[in-house]
Amino acid sequence: MLLEIKNINKHYGEKRVLTDVSFTASSGRTLGLLGRNGHGKTTTMKIMMGIIYGDSGEVLLDGSPLSKSKAKFGYLPEERGLYQKVQILEQMIYFGKLRGMSFAGAKKSATELLEKLEMTEHLKKKADTLSKGNQQKIQLAITLLNDPDIIILDEPFSGLDPVNAKTLSNIIEENAVRQKVIIFSSHQMAQVEEFCQDVCIIKHGVVKLTGNLHEIKNSYPRDKVLVVTENGECHQVQAPADGDLASIANEYKAKGMGVDSISILRPSLLEIFLEKVGEDNVEGA
Repeated sequence: MLLEIKNINKHYGEKRVLTDVSFTASSGRTLGLLGRNGHGKTTTMKIMMGIIYGDSGEVLLDGSPLSKSKAKFGYLPEERGLYQKVQILEQMIYFGKLRGMSFAGAKKSATELLEKLEMTEHLKKKADTLSKGNQQKIQLAITLLNDPDIIILDEPFSGLDPVNAKTLSNIIEENAVRQKVIIFSSHQMAQVEEFCQDVCIIKHGVVKLTGNLHEIKNSYPRDKVLVVTENGECHQVQAPADGDLASIANEYKAKGMGVDSISILRPSLLEIFLEKVGEDNVEGA
């Protein structure tokens, strides 16, 4: 599947929220939708799902207008919300039925997802008895309940410890292998960089950069080299004009310093993000 966001514009009164926003997301790949708070990420995601409508532009799936009859959505919003006094399995079945699932189908899917997330022991508990991290896992299970074709995750790692964060990463990767379209928004650049093949960076409702992350990194000048010496010191030096990294090793050898490794430095996603959106108030940096 190919999901295309084409020239989306959105105003709220006099305030322009999105300006000609365009990017693509493909099945089997994860796209990181990045931007500072209030710059249009959530609005873009809601327009994609038909929760709200843009003033102009279109959302296409394989070249045709996207609708809920053509694809199933799974959405994990940044603002979470469970019924705190309702048993976990009961409310999961309720959410499944809201998405058109049968009682039996919703119960089966909920039970399987709770087992995968190691949450089976909590299925008869009320939400308000669970930790923040476990409530987050329940909401992830609800997101995936109807086996969605398009999965949209807004700050999914919020409140998760490293073990649960790894569980979430594994589930995202499993769904990518199953050829789902996955769009993922987060301020945690290291996690985005770990498993997002594509990125789209938005600033003030305008796309500043989009494309394959590997290709974007390779498009930057490769004029810096990281040298790690045998005693573990790290040095950043200018790359030779002729690209001969062996000359750097020879220089260090002449100074009586052995070299353990030499590698061309590429910018991190955080560095690229800061370049495109500015350095003020970046969470998770």
